[in-house]
Amino acid sequence: MKRRDAFKNLSLFVYGSLTLPATSLLNSCSPSSKKVDWNPKYLNEDEAFFLNEISNTIIPNTEFPGALAVGVPKEIEDYVFNVFENDKIENFRNELNQLDDHLNNSDTEKSFYKSSLKEKVVILNKLQESNKKPHRDIYLKIKSSVATSYFRSEVGATQVLRYNGPSVVLGDYKGCIPFEEVGKTWAI
Repeated sequence: MKRRDAFKNLSLFVYGSLTLPATSLLNSCSPSSKKVDWNPKYLNEDEAFFLNEISNTIIPNTEFPGALAVGVPKEIEDYVFNVFENDKIENFRNELNQLDDHLNNSDTEKSFYKSSLKEKVVILNKLQESNKKPHRDIYLKIKSSVATSYFRSEVGATQVLRYNGPSVVLGDYKGCIPFEEVGKTWAI
């Protein structure tokens, strides 16, 4: 499955179910070790690792670099701790830890950390479809942050989305054309 097919409709991506590209199944069949390849400035090791796991599950590596490869977790950390006020920062950390506890200490489901990428996608899709109000809402906020950070990266904007350089000339407005004629969502 090509990434652009999965991202045809960005609004569905943010509120739709995750899909797992077939090529990423080969990349991660075993659980991850609790290491991150970036130095968190503000988050502790557990929070940084959980943010990595969520980001990698939402946008794994395929023919395009995934969320971890373009530095999405670090970007989210930098944004939160440089833009949010102190009470919002604490709220972000509390929500991150609350979702981590829910996904890894739940009696009914397999631990998120011990799951394969395919199982993680199933767990997150079930959470998104559920009515578990605080956990679902927290997950959707994080998912939206991951998607926003990814598509603001050079890879997301130029390789996954359609990009026409700094001097964009889009042409005439055509309001009702099939998406197949356009090919990709525009990044401008």
